[in-house]
This record gives sequence, C-alpha cells and structure tokens, in this order.
Amino acid sequence: MTSIASTTTDPSERSVGELLVDPTFGRYFAGNLISNCGNWIQNVSAATAVFTITRSATLTGVVSGALWLGSLVLQPYAGALSDRVDRRRMLLAGQSLALVAATVLAVWTAVVGVGGLPGPWPIIGITVVIGIGNAIAIPAMQALVPALVPPADLDQAIALNSVTFTLGRAIGPGLAAGVLLLGGPRLGFVVNAVTFLPLVIVLLVIRQRDVERSGDTDGSVREVLRLVRGDRRLLVLLAATTAIGWTSDPINTLSPPMADVFGAGDAMVGVFVGCFGGGAALHSLVLRRTRTRFGQHQLGVMGLAGFGGGIILFGLSPTPWLASASLALAGFAFLGAITSVTTRMQRGIAEDVRGRVMALWGVTFLGSRPIAALINGATADLVGPRAAVVLAAMMALAGAGLLAWYGGSWSTADDRPGAR
Repeated sequence: MTSIASTTTDPSERSVGELLVDPTFGRYFAGNLISNCGNWIQNVSAATAVFTITRSATLTGVVSGALWLGSLVLQPYAGALSDRVDRRRMLLAGQSLALVAATVLAVWTAVVGVGGLPGPWPIIGITVVIGIGNAIAIPAMQALVPALVPPADLDQAIALNSVTFTLGRAIGPGLAAGVLLLGGPRLGFVVNAVTFLPLVIVLLVIRQRDVERSGDTDGSVREVLRLVRGDRRLLVLLAATTAIGWTSDPINTLSPPMADVFGAGDAMVGVFVGCFGGGAALHSLVLRRTRTRFGQHQLGVMGLAGFGGGIILFGLSPTPWLASASLALAGFAFLGAITSVTTRMQRGIAEDVRGRVMALWGVTFLGSRPIAALINGATADLVGPRAAVVLAAMMALAGAGLLAWYGGSWSTADDRPGAR
C-alpha cells in the first residue's frame, strides 16, 4: 500500500470561481467556512469570559484548550471511523452534537449573563463537548471532498477546503472582535451556536458521488501510524503543522493578558485577534499569486518564519498599536504556511487512508492546542505574558527550519512554483 496519490493535471479542471458556484461544493465550502469561523468566535469569547471572571491566564489557557481537547484524544479514532462509514453522515453527527452544546451555553448565558455563572466551569465543560463534536466532524470534513467533485477538480477542491480552515482562523477572530465590541462574550456564544446551522442544512440537501476505496487496508489507527512512521514527507508536514498550531495559541490564550499589560480591556482583545484575522484575510486575496511566485515549499518555509517573527514582535511591542500591526503581519504569514502544508499533505495520500491521515492533521494542528494553551497560560502567570508569547513563537521558527532542511528534497509536482 502506498500513501502517494496521483497529481496529474486534468485540462477539464474548473477554476476557483467555477467551483465556488458549484451547487454541491460551493454550498459545502460556504457552510464549512461559516462553521469554522464559529469555532474561533467561541474560542475568543470563551477565553475573554473566563479571564474576566478569574483574571487567571492559566484558566484562560484551560478554556482555550478545551475546544481542542477532543481533537487531541478522539480524532485518530474518528479518522479510522471516517475511512469505514458514510463521511457525510458522520460529519452531520459531529456538527449536530456541537450545535446542541453551543445552544445550551448560549441560552444559559443569555438568561443569567456571564457574571451569573457559578465560576468558569460551565463555559469550560460545555466547550469540551463542542470540541468533541468538532473532533468527530473534522476527519470526515477533510476526507469528504473527493465525493463532492469530479476527479478533475480534486486538487483545486482540496486546496479550497484547506482554505476554509485558514480563512475561518482569519475571519473568525475578526468577527469575534466585532461581536465582543457589540455585546461581549454572551453575544459571542449566541453567534457561535447559529454558525453550526448552515453546514447542517447543507449536509442534509447536497448529493455526493460514489468514491471507491480499494479495501486493502485494515482500517486501524495502528496501520496509519505505521504508514506515517515510514513516510518522512508526512512526518515533516505533520511536525510543521504542530508548529503552526502551537504558535497560533497565543492569539487566543494570551491576548487577554497582553491587553491587560497595556491597560486595555475586552475591546483591545478584539482588536488583537481582528488584526491577526485581517492579515490572514488579506493574504487570501493574493494567495494564488504568492504560491505561483514562490512555490508550495518556499511559501511554507517563509510563512512559518514570518509567522514566528510576527508573534515575537507582538510579545515585544511597546504599544498596543504596534502589537496589533505585528499580529497583522503574523496573520498574513500564517495563512501562507498552513495552506501550503495542508495542501501538500492532502495531495500525497490515498483515498483508503485519507480520513485517518487527516485526523492526524487535526491532532497536530488543533489537538496540540490544549497542551499549548496550558503551557502558555502557566508561563504567562509565572514570568509574564510577554515572555510566554515569545517562547511560543519559537515553535514556528523551529518548524520553518525543519521544513527548510528536509522539505526541499521532495520532487513532487505540487511543490513546483506555479502549482495550484
């Protein structure tokens, strides 16, 4: 069994615009993007609420990590299940569970207010349940793409599906900034609950095509771990994804204490996360151009290095406005890094293992967040948020070095400048 899939370009491949108006893939893209934006609105709102209640960076880190705890524990098994069952139904089940949990939190805080909760634990506990729903959904969300488009459109669809995570990470914090300014965390919880609905509706109405799986695998988590151990390409890409996920954490966990350093409040937290999201959204407008100019490999290396550098500048900035500009730079670089790494990974795996490999992507990108959040929050309480931010950024710089050292030796077609 091999993990390498064909990357041959088909002249009938549709453009980005044509795929986005496709009645199946376009609707899926839109619902997926809205749902991903909601995840970040939840994360920012929960982190802000918990810091307001407790003034503890450690507990802020706990709630930031709670959304991704399920990804760390459950995603490998969810990935194995997604290689065996109908992925659309599995994604629908995960989204529905998260919707119910998010609705409970939204109604509770709407009735009693954030200050009326018995401490931070209801927010943390319900966020864990939302994260379990996400853990069930994410491997199926990634692996469903080949069933939504003809083979000729697969590469472009994979890239666009990857962009939903990066744009969600970009747009979600920006939306959270506006929500916090308008109604605080309580409004954020309501908006998050609503964002689950579009994808649930889309999954109920779209039609998927049949995708053949060879059936020559045992479908186990152990099997795909053996595959990854024997494939240095996948190992390096997963390590780079871990670095990106880890360095993303301070945007949520450490923005509230950093705003406190500058003597600001919730509004400045919103500005910070909004600037990061704005930088990433700006890059999305020119992403194809930068990929054409530098190629997938160089874009990944430069993105990781720029991401780490921007986060360091954020931690060292003497004013909140310079900190905001640094986060915009970091967001611009972040989108290039994660899109490059994720697209290269998706293009290099076979259908029978796609769900399980992309579950490992979820573990590294999202599942690393609980650990990062706890460490970053505890570090901020011990030595201050500035030092914690700088230390977290070292992961991105290490990832850039690893990708530069090992990644340049690959000769796959998708790594050439101009590849889509």
